[in-house]
Amino acid sequence: MSKVQYAPGKWTADSIMFTKRHEAHGALAVRHGRSMGGTSAYALLGPDMTMPGAATNNPPSAIGAGWDLPWGGVGGPGICFTQDGNQTWVRAHLINGEWEGSGASWANLTPMTSGGNANHKWVEGRMKTYLQNFRAFDKNNNGGHNNYWYGLQYWVQASIDPWAAPPAAAGNLYSYAPNMIRVTWRIVTLPKPAPGLWAWPPAAVAGTPAWIQATPALTPATMATIGPDLPNIPNNNIPAVLVNNAANMASIGGLVYAVPPGAPAIPAVASPYDGTVEIMQD
Repeated sequence: MSKVQYAPGKWTADSIMFTKRHEAHGALAVRHGRSMGGTSAYALLGPDMTMPGAATNNPPSAIGAGWDLPWGGVGGPGICFTQDGNQTWVRAHLINGEWEGSGASWANLTPMTSGGNANHKWVEGRMKTYLQNFRAFDKNNNGGHNNYWYGLQYWVQASIDPWAAPPAAAGNLYSYAPNMIRVTWRIVTLPKPAPGLWAWPPAAVAGTPAWIQATPALTPATMATIGPDLPNIPNNNIPAVLVNNAANMASIGGLVYAVPPGAPAIPAVASPYDGTVEIMQD
């Protein structure tokens, strides 16, 4: 649970303090002069995501030209994504709606087939298990009197290559969807505020989220701490590529959009629990 020491020897009650911080998004993807979907996103996810009452919803609600309305200009596709009779398309979150990721902004959404989105949800489920283990540590280790949190850095980058077979023509609907999204995660620790930073518990609870937002002191988590702190965390057995369509194999390891402005660069792997997966369209 999230507790912080607000005076020497005193700790706050279990509170929602560390959910999502440092969120950043890239620009919209532009293909053949038309924008459709986000390019990249980043968020620092905290253990309080799994506290009762902390989860959000944020279903996809963004609409517009190309998704459910005719494309603008000339030479574009004759149908929009909701009219495709060959595939079921969804507005896939880059940062999960349960993690406070917006469903109303295309900067956090991209067109994904239902199969590709299901694979992303599977990866997100493993991240939720990690977060649950972070919360178990915060709640049970040392009676909850820990001087640091575990957190999860989470990057999502859409491919620059579209799903359409080359050459991707302006009139091909699949020219406006990414071939895949690349998801990267790193487990980190973040120090809690120093004892005595606040004099009473309401101020500590109210002030901690902004304190986390302003504190860049993330330390890569290694097996030296993960081993004793998180004995029940599952192995990272997520494949490097999730492929539903053999034709996608040629694009494995393809170029992706850069991490969004304001987001940290992706650091080196620090433990066997860090990873990257490319999630292909179905």
